[in-house]
Amino acid sequence: MNKTQANEKVLNHDYGVKIFGGHTEFSVWSPSSKVVEVCVYKTPKAIRRKLYPMAVDEDGIWHLSLEEDLEGQFYTYRLDGHLEVIDPFVESTSGNSTKGAILSAESIVPEGFLEHKKPQAISKSEAIIYEVHIKDFSMGNHMPFKYKGKYLAFTEKGLEYKGQKIGIDHLVELGVTHVHLLPVFDFITANDFDETSYNWGYDPYLFNAPEGSYSTDPDDPKTRILELKQAIQSLHEAGLFVVLDVVYNHTYFGGASNFHRLMPYVFHRFDDQKNWQNGSGCGNELDTEHAFVKKFIIESLKLWLEVYQVDGFRFDLMGLYDKKFIKEMSDTLTSIRPDILLYGEPWTGGPSGLAHDKQMLKGCQRDMNMALFNDDYRNAIKGSNDEGDLGFIGHGKYRKADVYAGCYGSIAFNEDIVGFAKTADESINYVSSHDNLILMDKVSKTDQHRGFEDKQNMNALALAMILLSFGIPFIQAGTEFLRSKYGDHNSYKSGYYINRMHWSYKADHRHVFDFIKALIEFRKSQKVFQLTDAEDIKKVIKMFHDIEGVVRYEISSPFKTDEPIIQIIHNGCKSTQLIPVNNLKVKIDGALFYHEKCDILEDVLHLPRFSSVVLIKSK
Repeated sequence: MNKTQANEKVLNHDYGVKIFGGHTEFSVWSPSSKVVEVCVYKTPKAIRRKLYPMAVDEDGIWHLSLEEDLEGQFYTYRLDGHLEVIDPFVESTSGNSTKGAILSAESIVPEGFLEHKKPQAISKSEAIIYEVHIKDFSMGNHMPFKYKGKYLAFTEKGLEYKGQKIGIDHLVELGVTHVHLLPVFDFITANDFDETSYNWGYDPYLFNAPEGSYSTDPDDPKTRILELKQAIQSLHEAGLFVVLDVVYNHTYFGGASNFHRLMPYVFHRFDDQKNWQNGSGCGNELDTEHAFVKKFIIESLKLWLEVYQVDGFRFDLMGLYDKKFIKEMSDTLTSIRPDILLYGEPWTGGPSGLAHDKQMLKGCQRDMNMALFNDDYRNAIKGSNDEGDLGFIGHGKYRKADVYAGCYGSIAFNEDIVGFAKTADESINYVSSHDNLILMDKVSKTDQHRGFEDKQNMNALALAMILLSFGIPFIQAGTEFLRSKYGDHNSYKSGYYINRMHWSYKADHRHVFDFIKALIEFRKSQKVFQLTDAEDIKKVIKMFHDIEGVVRYEISSPFKTDEPIIQIIHNGCKSTQLIPVNNLKVKIDGALFYHEKCDILEDVLHLPRFSSVVLIKSK
């Protein structure tokens, strides 16, 4: 179908609401509307409004300038005398997103935010990502958080539960570098005024405004901006980078979308009969090939990067973005922030209207400063996401080449071990995320009769594999202390009782946490894990293929501050393996059983079932 296109004037225009020294300007592109009016409300719940007609130019750009300062009031657009929509460019809203706020997010700053101390820049290969949901982090009847389920919970320090550090102090203790926040832009399926209302947030409404349900005062549009910035500032000052999970691949509403009503058949993809394309699985998909859509998304990302000072983005369903757009977007953001961390899902949620050869899939990320989730490695380690099958960690069927490729950063290592990545930092190594069964529930499903010690070791083994691999490790919140969601594989709206962090598990499973913490500390202490170039990685790796069900490789580090020899061994078998070793000692023991450990007796390593070990050269 032929779409309305945007010329240079339309693309270079500045949209939304702007306040300039005593007067207020509104601007929107709506090329097919006959009449557009601005509706101004004095309060968030006001019914009475003032209507102001907008003027339009030959390109469909509507504009209104009022000689009064309306900051703090609210507005919508009325189209052709009957449809009232919220401006897609608004930077904050009233509660439940009924009205746009007349303000600038840039001008609303907490004390010290503009000059606050940020973590020192690191390379992408030094990143260790921790994915968490705002509400999951602090909800729970007995938790000591003052701001349960709110942005401000990330500012609360010195909290403990059952004698263990929780909250932001836990993140610092664990040693991760990047906190990945599930969507914090405005989404439509959570009631801002109901503390029990819950959703992951993958149903976007307003891409430039923070979500109101995480604010202490949803009807005050400044509060959500201030509190999100306070959370980011607090994380930064604790030495943690912040990544935002962004969902520019679809809108929650289709025909009723504010984008579609303002710009019919522009923002979304349609077939030749004007049927909605649905590669997201949510009823529609955004058309990233359209110049105005590109403009909107890139400007939105720049807002979060520059005004909120975040450090990276994770892109949902990146297969729905065309490759040219991803390259342009990545180049733009990298020019602003050279150390920015960009990564995403290299797949779609269903058949897309975007041609397959244009989709941002695995292998397309080369030379784009973009990393992709490595589902091949994930599946090889644990098996499928939600079924009872097993991968390497449970003595199940697994693809040995995929396991080793993941260990080596998914580069082209040799004829048999070939991954999708040009460099190791293009691979996000993970075994679970918010989607599907959390790791401990997946392990439990594989065998209901399996003993607890075996389950905890399989959980720890899976995490050890990604933390000791080349590439970028990614951890789902709570897997470091065996968090469960009671078997719920799709808990996107299951409420906080299912989704909460279970901070009590940290005390109960402290030995698992200590093991993961030790792995992170070791990884950060060894510069060799920062290698990303394929040839450099091949030079330092020695492979062993001696035992079925055992992954074993040795790293000879060229860095003087590192251990000269690091041997990593993962036992996916259900029995102890005896492995000849020479002049090595145990550095990290990953056998978390009550009565079994990793021992070296007469140059033979006894490696218990479902365990990892890190060996170093004996002095």
